[in-house]
Amino acid sequence: MDPHPYIVHFPIAFIILAFFYQCLTLFIPHRLPSRLTLWALIPGVLSTIPAVLTGEKAEESLTEVPANIHEIIETHELFANITTWGGLVLACAWLYLTIKKVDNKQVQLLLFAFLGLLFASVCATGYLGGQLVHVHDI
Repeated sequence: MDPHPYIVHFPIAFIILAFFYQCLTLFIPHRLPSRLTLWALIPGVLSTIPAVLTGEKAEESLTEVPANIHEIIETHELFANITTWGGLVLACAWLYLTIKKVDNKQVQLLLFAFLGLLFASVCATGYLGGQLVHVHDI
């Protein structure tokens, strides 16, 4: 049994939740715990690692994939890697800023912008993965 379809839901959910929390942090500051976004981002980013590893293993088990499907798989893999590495860099930078107690509106907006890119990347990854499973039966 391939665990990839089960594992991928964790980074999707946590990264989307982190993006939602950061939106709330910007629009209604001091209503949420100060580190709530980071608390959602860290498990989201860490869960991308087993998602990518199980995805690689699932790809290895495929045989005779048509070229158009292979292209979708490669694009899915590209966005998964962008999500993983981008998320790791963002989480490390966010942790560093938190430890150094750098917290102002400009920093929160910058973190929001990068988190928005991560959100878009995880959405693209999930969409392509859904296409592979539900449209192409991979």
